[in-house]
Amino acid sequence: MSQVPDIIPPSELRSLSTVLDEALSLLNGQESPGSEQHAVAEAVQPSLFEQCIELCRQGGQELEPIRTIHHLSGTGGTLITKCLAAMPNVMVLNEVDPLSTMQFKPEQPAFTPTDMLALVRQGNHKASDELLIHLFLQNLELLRKDLSSAGKRLLVRDHCHSHFLDGPLVRRRTSVLSMVAEHFATHSILTVRNPLDSYLSLVSIGWIKFQPPTFDEYCRRYMLFLDGHEGLPVFKYETFVDEPAATMEQMCAALRLRYSASFTETFDVFRFSGDSGRSGVTIKRRPRRLHDDAFLDEAKASVSYRLLVDRLAY
Repeated sequence: MSQVPDIIPPSELRSLSTVLDEALSLLNGQESPGSEQHAVAEAVQPSLFEQCIELCRQGGQELEPIRTIHHLSGTGGTLITKCLAAMPNVMVLNEVDPLSTMQFKPEQPAFTPTDMLALVRQGNHKASDELLIHLFLQNLELLRKDLSSAGKRLLVRDHCHSHFLDGPLVRRRTSVLSMVAEHFATHSILTVRNPLDSYLSLVSIGWIKFQPPTFDEYCRRYMLFLDGHEGLPVFKYETFVDEPAATMEQMCAALRLRYSASFTETFDVFRFSGDSGRSGVTIKRRPRRLHDDAFLDEAKASVSYRLLVDRLAY
């Protein structure tokens, strides 16, 4: 094996010295004698500098769009949202609906010191939808700017249950999707589940609050929900649990989010309200909840159900 010489030849020392001198002069902004490359670089520098200044002047004009996800309760939406929250630099605003009245009880106001909209309603029981939407959009804009400056992306999870499955009637009012899409650049998706399974899920946790409390009425309201989100990319819960990686990658593409395959290992660290389904750290199909023959007969007799499954291709 050859040994490293103890003394570096003078010719190599001179060469090394020249290289170091040129590097130092570049760092100091000085031109080294006979360096054509530095002359070219110096000619380019003003242009690059001006571009940087211009980008700073524009700061904030190219903000991130807002992403939104929409689904009814009992359809696996919390699981899907957790998986999206596990994508790089995503922040989820969970179960949002500024016009929801589910927690609004004028006779028994709740303690909500951090909830501006709830406080407005306590002070003015007849606060207009326009005021509540305006306050919501202002807060959303502040949050979007703050997240954009940190390189993060905002995902708004709509609480569609408030709009379509609560109360005696489906209230005719502005949807969360319309509120956001009319004021911001928006990328949105819709997720669905077989209505037999989602309805049985609601029954099991006592969330059938609409009138009449029938499966046919549920399917009718499900179609109103679809009408209110016409044109969005649709993803089936069943496809997601069967092929989570491929389906999540498609969802991220639709939402313009960077995809990370590691979500299957990290999604369960997120804790969101609405996580009322069967828990577990493995993404897989679950057996249909218990039901009797009377329910199946009700489903077979439902015109709305037949229309709904045709529409959803179940």
